[in-house]
Amino acid sequence: MGDPQAFNSRNTHSLIARFFSSQHGVVAQYQLIEAGISRTAIWARVRSGWLEPVHEGVFKACGSQLTSRGRAMAAVLAAGPGAFLSHQSAAWLWKLELARPVIHVVKRGGMNRELVPFDGYGKVIVHSTRRLEPHEVTKIAGIPVTNFIRTTIDLAGGMNRESLDDYLADADREKLLHLKKLETEANRWTGKKGIGLLRSALGDWHPATEEEMLIFQKEFVAALLKAGGPRPQVDPLIDGCLIDLLFPEYKVMFELDGHAFHRDPAMQTKDARRDRKHTLMGYQVNRFTRQEFRDNRAEVIGQALELLRARGWSSPDHAGLV
Repeated sequence: MGDPQAFNSRNTHSLIARFFSSQHGVVAQYQLIEAGISRTAIWARVRSGWLEPVHEGVFKACGSQLTSRGRAMAAVLAAGPGAFLSHQSAAWLWKLELARPVIHVVKRGGMNRELVPFDGYGKVIVHSTRRLEPHEVTKIAGIPVTNFIRTTIDLAGGMNRESLDDYLADADREKLLHLKKLETEANRWTGKKGIGLLRSALGDWHPATEEEMLIFQKEFVAALLKAGGPRPQVDPLIDGCLIDLLFPEYKVMFELDGHAFHRDPAMQTKDARRDRKHTLMGYQVNRFTRQEFRDNRAEVIGQALELLRARGWSSPDHAGLV
C-alpha cells in the first residue's frame, strides 16, 4: 500500500492541473473547494510556491506566463461565480477588437468595481447589471462571455455612429451579424444608453433588394430630370463594368449604393479599385447612397447638378451663357 497522504497529494495536483488545462492556466479558489480540496491544502500549495496568486482567490502555476486569454479567464474568475467577459473584452474574444490591458467583466447584481491583479498588469472593471439572461451568454474557448448580441448592446453606449457602423461592418465580415435577432433584442431594451443609436444604425444597415435598387435608380433619374438635369444613360457597360448612371458627354458617372455604409471592407476595396480605373480613363466617379437620397432628396439632387455643372453641363437657366 502506498502512502495515503502522497496519494491524496498526487490527486490534488492532478485535479488542479486539469483546471489549468481547461481554463488557460488559471483556477479559482471557489472551484477547488467545490471540487473537494480544502482551504488548508490550497494555501499549503501557495506557501510552497506551487500556486501563485493572480487575483485574490485566483491562482496560476508558479512562474507560468499567462496569455491574453489566461488573463481574461482570471478576470472572470476574480469577479466570482456568474461573471462573464463583456464590452470591449468580449468584442476582442469575438475577434472584433484588439486586446487591451483593461479587461471588462459583467455580473448580475452587486456594484460596479475595479480589480487590480497582483502583478499590476492592467485592471479589471466589473460592470453590475440588473439584467443578464441565460440566452445572452455563452463560452468561447472555455471563457464565459456575453454573446455577440449582448456585447453589441453593451458597447453601443460608448460609441458614436461612425465607430458603431465600423463595428457592425466588422461583425458582418466575421459572419456574426444576424439583423433580425439583433433588432429583436435591441427593441426589448428601454432606457439603456446607446440603444437608440443602435436601432438607427441597424435600420440603415438593411441591404436594398434588387427591386428596391431599381426603384431607387428610377426615382433618382426622375428627380434629376424634374430639377432640369440632363438625361443619363442607365446601366451602360464601360470596360466590362456596369455603371448605374452615365453622362458620356461630361464623362461623369453616378454610382448608386444600397447601403448607408459599406458592409464589407473587401467590397469597399473592390469599389475603390474600380473607381480609380474609371478615373484614369478620364471619368469623374460620384457615389450616392439610397439612405441619403431618402433622407434629403433635394440636397442630393442639388449636389448631383453641381457636379455636372463642374464638368461643363449648363442648366436651362444658364443655357447660352458664357
